[in-house]
Amino acid sequence: MTQPPIALWDVQAPLEPLAGGHRNQAWRTRGLSQDVVFKSTTRSEAALAWLTPVQDVVRRCGFVVPEMLRSKNGLFADAGWTCEAFVEGEPVSPEGLVDVATLLADFHTQTRGWSQRPGFLSSTTLLAQDRGGDVDLAKMPPDVVALCRTAWRAVSDTATCVVHGDLAPGNVLQLAHGRFALLDWDECRVDLPLFDTAPHVPKSEAETRAHLAWEVACGWTREPEYAHGMAERLRNT
Repeated sequence: MTQPPIALWDVQAPLEPLAGGHRNQAWRTRGLSQDVVFKSTTRSEAALAWLTPVQDVVRRCGFVVPEMLRSKNGLFADAGWTCEAFVEGEPVSPEGLVDVATLLADFHTQTRGWSQRPGFLSSTTLLAQDRGGDVDLAKMPPDVVALCRTAWRAVSDTATCVVHGDLAPGNVLQLAHGRFALLDWDECRVDLPLFDTAPHVPKSEAETRAHLAWEVACGWTREPEYAHGMAERLRNT
């Protein structure tokens, strides 16, 4: 593993790797008054800057979101790395997911009509285009692309909003004072709200298939083994 260039953020502290990242490396500091997390990234500066007003809305809705820190060069992404405040918490309980869903619904409502994140496409736009974010349909077998587009087309009449896009258990934390933190905004984009709700709240078969299709397309080149397994599930759902 490659250690991040912490001097670019004027940080001097011991580092230790963080587990759980499948696509990017992550390291945290130890011993600072406010520890920080460094993550490798391929996102553009524009894509990261787009997150700033989005995360302001998320905070107003009641979530805690770690602040993204600019390097001494004034960049959110410097030498292929980002830096943000470290947040301590526990994975959210099943009971807490009800409260999280309420806050998310408010966030989704407040971000309807938001402009798309630079470099990204929604599932609806991918019905006619091939590449955005981590998705490159041109690199996938035609039959799998058709499977994904059929799943997305079935839900394409839903209004879009900003979605976090990766609400895995480790990215939703319950903090000591009872509030909830949302971490890892790497896959955030404008899309259908189901991409935040389907992994946790039972939905229709169409929404389940649309979410599975996104997992297939998003992971096809970066997590092929996982994506191929999701494609098999999609075929059988």
